[in-house]
Amino acid sequence: MSDPSPSSDSTGPPSGPHYPDDQLPPVEPPSAGFILQLFVIPGIIVVVIVAVWLMFSWIAHHASTRPEDVVQGLQGSGPARWQRANELADMLRNSRHTEFRQNSVAATQLAEILQRELMTATSPGGMEPGAVNLRYFLCRALGEFEVADGLEVLSEAATTSRDPREQWVRRGAIQAIAVLGYHLQQENPSSLSDYAVLEPTLILLADDENDLIRSETAFALGRIGTPGMMKQLEIMIGDPHPDTRYNAAVALAQRGNVIAIETLVEMLDSEQLGSATEEPDPQSQFVKRAVIMNNAMQGTVELARQSSESDLSSLVEALEKIATANRTELYESRIDPHVQAEAKRTLEHLQGIP
Repeated sequence: MSDPSPSSDSTGPPSGPHYPDDQLPPVEPPSAGFILQLFVIPGIIVVVIVAVWLMFSWIAHHASTRPEDVVQGLQGSGPARWQRANELADMLRNSRHTEFRQNSVAATQLAEILQRELMTATSPGGMEPGAVNLRYFLCRALGEFEVADGLEVLSEAATTSRDPREQWVRRGAIQAIAVLGYHLQQENPSSLSDYAVLEPTLILLADDENDLIRSETAFALGRIGTPGMMKQLEIMIGDPHPDTRYNAAVALAQRGNVIAIETLVEMLDSEQLGSATEEPDPQSQFVKRAVIMNNAMQGTVELARQSSESDLSSLVEALEKIATANRTELYESRIDPHVQAEAKRTLEHLQGIP
């Protein structure tokens, strides 16, 4: 008997052996959606949870921290003291600590700390950023009090110039004097006559060689506004530094002094960039111009209220020029559209003042 022959209708090579893996679908790389669901979304959820936890921890810490504890902590030493001084200044601005701002003992302690830091500033490391920042924020914290215990040391800090790096401390001290002096005057307008150090210090600083120091001083003089300080501002309105005379003009205008008109017109002059040219880029120039022009407009309204018979036609003309400028003119003059809108509102205010 012969062997059966292969079927004549078979085609192609015989199939090889079959394995279980042959039945699985082909392996493909994971899709972007799969990775998103598996890793990214859970990661975002974790980050959000951690952020919320940190936020509540921060709130709880600040809610439980007492300013007197921060003052005590500043008595020691350490690289983080300037952050603590900054924290104290922020705390004292909060209405929750209104009563503490009347704490004469705490103000005296803080003044003593600042006094020590001023005395040791010439030692090694005394002009390093951490030490300078500490003195700056100690000044700012003292300025938030509503008692006069820190005035003398603030005056010393404002007039102490042993190194160019101390300019930051001096400016902080002048800013603090402006705030503290204003607080004292609001509580008792006659109280400033009892603090002989304040007015002579600011009048001395009004003639400082540093432009920024004079500018800060003009603001402080206007903020406190004793008769002697206002006379000094009448001199400073002719200062060669734009921001100094601008601060002087606004302060004088707020008290109805018409000597401010010429400088207010300069501040509103759309063709003069003034101190905005000191800014490094157009965006910063827009911001600076907005600050200058808004201050000038506020001063103009207050001047009109207090000196209604004065000739304000030059100010009205400057405001109308801003109000009617087109977009190209606004950009070239670095005037924001919001400033133009404010100019229109200021004109309306002036029309409504009898």
